[in-house]
Amino acid sequence: MITTIRTRPRSGRRLGLALALAVSALALPAVAQEVYDCSFPNKADNLGYVSATLALAREPGADTVTVVDEVIQNETGGPIEVAIVEESDSKFSMVWTVTIRSPGNDFMRVKYRLSIQKKSLAATLSGKPLGYTNNFSSRGRCALRRA
Repeated sequence: MITTIRTRPRSGRRLGLALALAVSALALPAVAQEVYDCSFPNKADNLGYVSATLALAREPGADTVTVVDEVIQNETGGPIEVAIVEESDSKFSMVWTVTIRSPGNDFMRVKYRLSIQKKSLAATLSGKPLGYTNNFSSRGRCALRRA
């Protein structure tokens, strides 16, 4: 049985600021980075597995990105580095797994996949609790800026 993830209450504004600061802290002065600020509709049927905001930083042409969202921030304490698993002229995708603590203090691994369309910046974020048949996803949009 999948239950709702309860994250520490934060206002959207505070979380957005925390994500922006986390990604800004990653910027290397000598290397320009692409920073994607992504927003996803807050859907009740996602039960807290898919965050409403996500930020990632990437050096142009790199095969890894640094990602942070509310789940990552709560469970790891800060951004994580993940590999790009698929890239074409039109989109790029990355996959990562986060171990989360359920309300019953059990640990559960959730596999996430984020795909971003390069031209439109449309994004899809999905989370699949490993060992369960559930799959949670949301479609949103990203804004790209150069840091």
